[in-house]
Amino acid sequence: MDFDDEITGYLMSPIDTTHFLQNGFQIFRNVLPLELVEESRSALEESSLRSLRAAREELDCTAEVDIVQIIDDVAKGVRSKIETLSKATRDTLTGHISLETRLSKEIRTLPTHKNVQAIVKALLNSEQVFMHMPPTPRFVLAGNLHAGVPPHQDIAYNKHLTNFIVIWIPLVDIDEDCGGVVVFQGSGHVPEQMVMGHPEHFWQDAVATNGFPPVHCVLQRGDILALNKWIIHGSKANHSTKTRYSIDCRFFGEGDISTKHFLDLQKNLVIAPNEGNDESF
Repeated sequence: MDFDDEITGYLMSPIDTTHFLQNGFQIFRNVLPLELVEESRSALEESSLRSLRAAREELDCTAEVDIVQIIDDVAKGVRSKIETLSKATRDTLTGHISLETRLSKEIRTLPTHKNVQAIVKALLNSEQVFMHMPPTPRFVLAGNLHAGVPPHQDIAYNKHLTNFIVIWIPLVDIDEDCGGVVVFQGSGHVPEQMVMGHPEHFWQDAVATNGFPPVHCVLQRGDILALNKWIIHGSKANHSTKTRYSIDCRFFGEGDISTKHFLDLQKNLVIAPNEGNDESF
């Protein structure tokens, strides 16, 4: 059975999680209504354009293509290193979205959708599910060849969670040109590798892929990708003429804990465990 045969849609009852359990990742097709996907994409586009305008002022450039060139220069060491820039501009160059937008209704709608919750419950084998707050929307400019996060395991970036899964939601169609998530087939249960981070680099160092073959996950709007915390994966550069927008979220089940803010999806409350506070939306 090949890769495409093994990924199954969420409409199967019960939800088939075989590929996820065996391989550490799984694509689910036609999960989200396209009108909701478009609402989220539009919100991210507005936020990213505001951030780009501010970054252009600091960097003294006039066009979006100039930002892409600056990203290339920083990555190659031609310009001053990234830590010399303001945090807002650093966030923009690495495709991060403002906290205000991350907390908005338009971003929260997709990861809390009933179809996503049903899949998460099946993957975690848990009747109660919780989501780290806030979700992480990202944008990758057209022609940004340094957008690719190096191969990594999400466990290295999420020490505040005891156990979790990641749901990646593309807001544009993902093809070979636009790029998306690359998983390394067979690495779904590899023990955690130690990596180093450097303030002058965009990302932590890459982990060893140990000969695991890369598989680019091609998705359409409305599809989602689930990843466990161990699987080695990265992202591809954007060679297309469109900006890539996406949202990734971390979910955990009953019996697991988080030391940071999380959303109780049963009560629709944000919980701050260290403070004992909760906040209703």
